[in-house]
Amino acid sequence: MTVAPTAILDPSRLEHDLLRLVREHLLDGLDDDFDALSSLPDAGLDSMAIMQLLLLIEDRFGIWLPEEDLTRENFACIRSLTRAVTRRHAAGGGTP
Repeated sequence: MTVAPTAILDPSRLEHDLLRLVREHLLDGLDDDFDALSSLPDAGLDSMAIMQLLLLIEDRFGIWLPEEDLTRENFACIRSLTRAVTRRHAAGGGTP
């Protein structure tokens, strides 16, 4: 279910939702210690998992992160990813 970007995106809610997506879909809900500042690479998210996460973000929020946003800094942790998604949303959603 793709959702069109909305006019307002609450960063704290987005952070919570991204954290839940990663825990449920990429960590199989097994890592209760994983939080918004936990390292995504250290949690085992490799390039394939990042691609899955990008698809989840597009499906859930209707926001696509273009290649220039796919940096180590943006995917360091959920908090930095939240900032990248929020910026992209403010710039018009980044739809492909």
